[in-house]
Amino acid sequence: MESSNHSRPLTRPTPTGLRQRELCDYLGLDYRAVATTAKQQGLSTHAYLQQETGWVLIKALYYPLPTAAKPAMALPSAQGVTPPSRRRRGLKWLGLCGLAMAVVAVIGTVQQVGIEQIRVNVKALGFWAPFALLMLRSVSIIVPAIPSTAYSILAGGLLGFWPGFALIAIADFVACSGNFYLSKRYGRQVVKQFVGERWMNRVDSLSQKHLENNPFLVTGFLMTGLFDFVCYAVGLTQMQWRTFLPALILGITISTPPVVALGSGVFTKGKWMLGLALLGVFALAVLTGWLNRKFNRN
Repeated sequence: MESSNHSRPLTRPTPTGLRQRELCDYLGLDYRAVATTAKQQGLSTHAYLQQETGWVLIKALYYPLPTAAKPAMALPSAQGVTPPSRRRRGLKWLGLCGLAMAVVAVIGTVQQVGIEQIRVNVKALGFWAPFALLMLRSVSIIVPAIPSTAYSILAGGLLGFWPGFALIAIADFVACSGNFYLSKRYGRQVVKQFVGERWMNRVDSLSQKHLENNPFLVTGFLMTGLFDFVCYAVGLTQMQWRTFLPALILGITISTPPVVALGSGVFTKGKWMLGLALLGVFALAVLTGWLNRKFNRN
């Protein structure tokens, strides 16, 4: 990258809070050339841009360093970010309580009617019941704001462990590959249409965690509840299909069985399967918490 590209005087007011591509466009830099040079130097595109331009990255946005004309107070501090409001936390807990009540209601219905009778009814629907589950699971991944875990539990309870696992694995592979393709092919603006402005910061923050240079880290994130966001985020980096697909397959293979087995064990009262499923879900929760703590600190 030529130093003159980013050191020349600007004739228009300097904007603040730019995304990565917006910063490249503003400074007249070729985004792909920046990414290629950064990779050659063993840096992420974020680290390379900060090093070469002097702009700093805070909460998914780039800001110019303060100058004499711009006091330091104009630059937001990472420590000064307003924490989530009580109202938002209350809505989150209300949503979790609603989901828990729905699960309890489903379990009560199953116990009253009988899982075998329900499975007979599902089988009578033929192709349409599995197809509906597959489509619902896929849509919940493409539009991450829609909860998706319930469909894995239902697949295990209504179809049994192996058929349920196969259905969820197929849905996850197709939908996650679709997320990656949309992000890679059409970029951030199209991703925002599916994710929404509210959740786009989550995609941006994930794409900044050096995922493009660490397929093992990508695999770890794909085994968490953020996997749908991760697929979009990785597509915004320079990671290629040949690296992403093995990580996706491994993530699905490890993370899907415990949740499907949880549904199968709860509905069929299979104590050994339920026990193993709970251990697996607990391990996934520990992994999610560790990754979140580690990279929130960074």
